[in-house]
Amino acid sequence: MSEARIEKLEEEISNLRELLTSITLSVHYRKDMAFEASLSYNQIAGEARTALTLVLGSIQSRAEEEAPNQVRHPEILERFPVIAEAQMVGSIDLAEAIRLVARIVGNQERAYQLLKAHQESGFGVQAYKKLGLGLD
Repeated sequence: MSEARIEKLEEEISNLRELLTSITLSVHYRKDMAFEASLSYNQIAGEARTALTLVLGSIQSRAEEEAPNQVRHPEILERFPVIAEAQMVGSIDLAEAIRLVARIVGNQERAYQLLKAHQESGFGVQAYKKLGLGLD
């Protein structure tokens, strides 16, 4: 078996482990772990989860009118150029936040639901309120 094939299989196993952990947590905690449940439901793991986390952090920083932390790992930036776009300095609105997250998760409806779940889990509550994403 080639080294590249082995690496790919190891990555797939790692992603499956993360998904299993997310599913286990979401089933066990449900509403307490809304973000984990949402990640599990949308099957987001591995590098996509890392990219999503970085984008969400940048969105929160920008909503709080702070400069986002800069990621300098060419591998992930190459695979997910949306990270660099999310890290741009300047204000952000809810529409742009949804658009950025949608580039990772596939569509705007999923993006909106993930943002809500992230907020419901207690992450960036004030930042999301500033974006107009208030809890119902």
